Amino acid sequence: MMKKPKKVLNREEARELRHNKGLTIEELASHYGKSERTIYRWLSNHNNKSSPDQQNRKKKHKRSKKYPPKVFNRIIELKKEIPPRSAPIVWKLLKKEFPNTTPSLSTIYKYFHEQGLIYKSRNRRQGYVKFERSKPNDLWQIDIAGVQTVGHMEKLYLIALLDDYSRFIVAAEYFKDQRGLNVLKIIRNAVMAYGRPNQILADNGTQFRNLIGELGTKYTRLLELLDIKPIFAKPNHPQTKGKLERWFGTVKQMFLGEARFEVKWNPGYILTDFNQMFKKWVDWYNTEKPHRSLPKNCPPAKRFLEAEDRIFRPLQANINWDRWLYEVEQRKVNKYNEIHYKTQKYHVPPGYSGTRVEVIEYEDKIELYYRDQLIITHSYNVPIKQKRKKRKITHNGTIKYKGKDYNIDYKLAGKTVEVQEINEGKNLLVYLNSVLLKTLDR
Repeated sequence: MMKKPKKVLNREEARELRHNKGLTIEELASHYGKSERTIYRWLSNHNNKSSPDQQNRKKKHKRSKKYPPKVFNRIIELKKEIPPRSAPIVWKLLKKEFPNTTPSLSTIYKYFHEQGLIYKSRNRRQGYVKFERSKPNDLWQIDIAGVQTVGHMEKLYLIALLDDYSRFIVAAEYFKDQRGLNVLKIIRNAVMAYGRPNQILADNGTQFRNLIGELGTKYTRLLELLDIKPIFAKPNHPQTKGKLERWFGTVKQMFLGEARFEVKWNPGYILTDFNQMFKKWVDWYNTEKPHRSLPKNCPPAKRFLEAEDRIFRPLQANINWDRWLYEVEQRKVNKYNEIHYKTQKYHVPPGYSGTRVEVIEYEDKIELYYRDQLIITHSYNVPIKQKRKKRKITHNGTIKYKGKDYNIDYKLAGKTVEVQEINEGKNLLVYLNSVLLKTLDR
């Protein structure tokens, strides 16, 4: 029979002395020259739950609840108020209401699961190939989100620039339209704040390339001036700008629902107010929100600003941004010291009758210049109205518009429809009795 090791024999002997002879833990420790902790471990018997030592063990105390019930009640209220509201947003709101008893983000995630409060999107994710630049400011991604309707402000367009390495949002803003000039404003804001990147990745929209896919647009000419290389995604492949597309989804999930709720109760909100609210959210996203795709779930600002090898190329000379950001048109001053600009008359100071002045249009004003000298400023708020033109449907169901035939419906032959251009003239809307009948590509 195999002899038991001395360590096992000592343990068995210690149990016998403890239970049969009644020696104390201190006496056993002195007898074997071990610590009391070691003797306790020897005497533990996991196979015999009814042993005296097991019974004499102190029961573990349950950990008391760390957060008051009202905190968890508030979590349910915030989630049910706006079902797509995410855990980071709830965490952010709770920090304001309960600064000293705010649960951790992981606790809120866990509570969502326990209560069945997880919001599942109907859109299934597709697989993709991941890429990432090795330094901040090596590559930025730029894009325009699809139209977003926000209460009484109606249709808005979000334009954003994202750093590929850190997911840091270098510039983002909502606009009333998606003109190329607004794209240039976003680039101006980002370059002035964080310097020039090496490259900017864009899609093949007309804000970035012309209709036949060639360069030479105002966008590419500005980047050439700034010594930034423009690169373009593969046509019909939004996954190339997957990081920015994913961020647009985050905006819809974490900001847009809150923003619509806020605008609903503040009918006096204008676009400037909305963008101020959005700027605060972007600052929170950049500096506080943990990002699961970054090391240690750090926020984007930490990776963007604290990288030792971050590329930083500030402007070496001043740029005349007005030349790039605003349309400049000329008008002749009539004998009444007036000019006509977009269906309206504007007064010009005496002394300029018969001369030509330059008009620079801003969002809320126009400025009149004579030989590079500002002569007067006028407030400006002219709504852009697209006129509808009437066309009669022929016997074969077509209409003619600007020299081209478009098929409508032969059953509607003889009826008169209204045609309106949209999307910078690339599409036509056809109305019958003020009801949208068809959308056509030009």
